[in-house]
Amino acid sequence: MRMERLTWEEFEMAKAKASAILLPVGSVEAHGKHLPLGTDVFAPLEIARRVEKKLKDKGMEILIAPPIWYGHSFVLNVYPGTINVKADSLRRYVRDVLSEFAEEGFKKIILLNGHGGNVYPLVEASEDVAESYDVEIVLINWWMDFRKEILEICSSQGHAGEDETSVMLAIAPELVKMEKAKGEKKSSPARVIRRDIGFELFPDGVNDNPQGATRERGEKILEVVSDKISEILEGVL
Repeated sequence: MRMERLTWEEFEMAKAKASAILLPVGSVEAHGKHLPLGTDVFAPLEIARRVEKKLKDKGMEILIAPPIWYGHSFVLNVYPGTINVKADSLRRYVRDVLSEFAEEGFKKIILLNGHGGNVYPLVEASEDVAESYDVEIVLINWWMDFRKEILEICSSQGHAGEDETSVMLAIAPELVKMEKAKGEKKSSPARVIRRDIGFELFPDGVNDNPQGATRERGEKILEVVSDKISEILEGVL
């Protein structure tokens, strides 16, 4: 059930039945010339929808909160359309949102993250809230936590790469421009922090070869990830 579609009266009734609230978090950033800027939100939103259905089939209710669209994206800020939020701003903002959910009475909050730059701010925000409220926060980074399963479906994994492109082909194929899908894996022996490092590590906003992406692979990824998350949540809710 999507929180933003409810009236306050309906929300009050829904939260009484819900075992948890799930908050998708992503970013608005460059994903090559072939994927939309909102990829890191579209993916967790779709995963959340599938998780909600799987849990409902097992008699468990969760609420899906409106997503946090903007994330911390320093490296990719060299490309047009990337809207970078400073790490501390994101931490404080998410902390306030989580605190409000705790004030509403939720004892379980699920953070479903779709973007790598958000990981540390989300951990810190969760720790801040856990110190102040009697609440349990489950942080899931869908592409990291289920890397093993994803690599059994795709030959590689990376930013705007085969896995993300496949997922977007399954979610919104009309937004994917496969004729422009190209790239290669880049790495650095040490973390280099420089204003323009994104041009080296993410040429054209890509770090992987997306050409092997298919809608079928995307569907398999979405199913295995939502299955795994549902199993995890069954054990903690």
